[in-house]
Amino acid sequence: MRLSYVALLILAVAAVAIADVFLKQAAVHNSLWAAFKSPWMIGAIFLYLFQIFFFTYIFVAGVQLVNVGVLQTVLYAAIVLFAGFFIFNETLTPIQVLGIILALSGTILISLK
Repeated sequence: MRLSYVALLILAVAAVAIADVFLKQAAVHNSLWAAFKSPWMIGAIFLYLFQIFFFTYIFVAGVQLVNVGVLQTVLYAAIVLFAGFFIFNETLTPIQVLGIILALSGTILISLK
């Protein structure tokens, strides 16, 4: 995969993960209507549209879904784990940490040729 496609993929995955963080931030209002009216929701929608454009471009360029999926999984997990831990003060149980290790190991194994 060309370096330019990897860079676009990183931007697209970061957009999805950050949009999910924005949705979590919008959800603190404990009301669906208030969440939809939140400026965080507008940011999330913008980022989702951004990632649709870049993922479509990557696939039109001929990048294989398997390659995109593996890299997307690792990057998304890293970004949302970081955000959950540092922004929302969420904690991980030992079982969840084991699950993360197994998921990352599986992702690495899938990417091997």
